[in-house]
Amino acid sequence: MGTQKKPTGRAILWGIISLAAYLALFLNQDVVTRNFARGGIFAIAVILTAMIFSFIHGAFASYLLEVLGIQPLKKGVH
Repeated sequence: MGTQKKPTGRAILWGIISLAAYLALFLNQDVVTRNFARGGIFAIAVILTAMIFSFIHGAFASYLLEVLGIQPLKKGVH
């Protein structure tokens, strides 16, 4: 097996993006709550926000687990 370079830089980058997204959300929670509660077409904003946060968190978590060396088990390996 060859040694692969760990994506430490990408994990840090996505961690910073994740932190910035959560900070933006919580520091503007009044605006976010007011607009998300309007209903109608604004319901799309709720769905899009959830999808964006899911993508950002998923990318960060994936790179972090790879940096930590945590890999899924392969089938058939005991």
